[in-house]
Amino acid sequence: MHVMDDDLAGFVQSVLPNSSTIELVLEALQTLGVETLDDLKYVQEQDLVNVLRPIEARKMIEHIKALSKKDASEIPEPPSRAELACPIATARGMRSVIPGTDSSSPSEYCADNSSSPLSTPGSSTPSTPRVQSAVNNNWHFIFEIPWSKMPSEFKRKLENRERPSGRERREFIRLMVGEILTICPTPGKKHLSEIARKIVSAYPLSFRDVIEDQVVGSGYDSLTKQLQSRVDNINRGKTSLYLKRQASSTSEGEDPPSKMVRLDTYGCVNWQPKRLPPHETEDTQKRTQEELKNMHKNRSNDTRNIAKKMVATFYTQRNDIISGMETLVLVREWPYLFEMCGMIAHFKELTGVDVDREAMSVKCARVVSYLASHEKKSKIEDILAGMEIAKVNHLDADLPGCLMLLLKHFNEAQGKMFLVVDKTCLPSEVGVLPSTPCIVACGNSPLTAGHFMLAVDQTIVNGSIQNFCDALILMFASYYCLNISYPADLGATLEFLQR
Repeated sequence: MHVMDDDLAGFVQSVLPNSSTIELVLEALQTLGVETLDDLKYVQEQDLVNVLRPIEARKMIEHIKALSKKDASEIPEPPSRAELACPIATARGMRSVIPGTDSSSPSEYCADNSSSPLSTPGSSTPSTPRVQSAVNNNWHFIFEIPWSKMPSEFKRKLENRERPSGRERREFIRLMVGEILTICPTPGKKHLSEIARKIVSAYPLSFRDVIEDQVVGSGYDSLTKQLQSRVDNINRGKTSLYLKRQASSTSEGEDPPSKMVRLDTYGCVNWQPKRLPPHETEDTQKRTQEELKNMHKNRSNDTRNIAKKMVATFYTQRNDIISGMETLVLVREWPYLFEMCGMIAHFKELTGVDVDREAMSVKCARVVSYLASHEKKSKIEDILAGMEIAKVNHLDADLPGCLMLLLKHFNEAQGKMFLVVDKTCLPSEVGVLPSTPCIVACGNSPLTAGHFMLAVDQTIVNGSIQNFCDALILMFASYYCLNISYPADLGATLEFLQR
């Protein structure tokens, strides 16, 4: 969830001081497009019924109405176009001053240097003013890229239209985020995306996302992601929503909790539904759950009906997952949660995203082609040879080959994602498993395996997966559906798949 205006968060806190749903309310408001206190006047009661109880929703609306009726002098007016173009002096007489400069002549700080091209390396362009007061939410449109602060070798590469090395790019991201945080301590994705766009526009040959001469996505998605990851790392622990598991805190003298609690993740649109679906009760949820268990026991092939029932019981599934139900218990209580029809239904409800198999196939083929032509042959020749053998046997080698090549490219541990066992191995015979989701390939390699298994929390949760594509989707969706963080030694590959 992107962090919103501090005044807005403070207002929600003042209206609901004892509520445990403040973060959910802020997330719901953001989804509606609310970014400032002034935006609240457009919120209606029905917008809040999914995250607040009826009385809480009405109380919030009453306070919003009272806020909108206050004397205009008590609420700061939006900045004028002049103030937006040059946030030096505000209506309250406040001034943002660049350290080391003469504060008596603010006009010199208003020069428009948002692109700051390196074609004028001799210029001593001042950095973006550091506004310590309330930050206008449109600050990113006038943010100036601090090109003059970049190392000389890095600037030379940009001028020569060369791509910086991985180390140079990471250093650039570090400097950029340092500059951004002096303007806004909690920038959102929309801010970082616009800044990334400016960077790519200034030096497209050095920064644009390209594979085989084709622009990937917007062309600046990877740069946006790097900026966002750096901001998240710096602000880690300062906000409450992270993709991880964490033990519940306890007061002094209390017994520690016996199990872990699965916490919220950004990227999910329906992480913890607050209300049962219409016409549903706890009894009907329990009945449907038992029906699903019986269908699984009887090996039902009615995937459409299974998916419908999984969607109907999504509320109860999420409660069980978030409450920390052990994986073995989840397998028993929600067996379809670890099979394709059920996992995909849960994933769609959770993230709002459909899994596009055709797009996966096309993109994997392109990635394989790119890595095969750019990686050192000695590093990947075994994988390429295995792919050729798989194709001779009429097996689809692009998807597993793509994943293996990515792991090699990012120098990440293949053993953390794949465990290769004998093709006759039973689920109960699989040896030591990693704690994070992984694919067990039953055969000589993931490229030629006859079938696969899925392991989560060192437990085989699905022992009969017929193809690699299903195994990959189940493994990746498990991170989201079960709120498990990406392991550090697979982070780059999983982030690549996510995009």
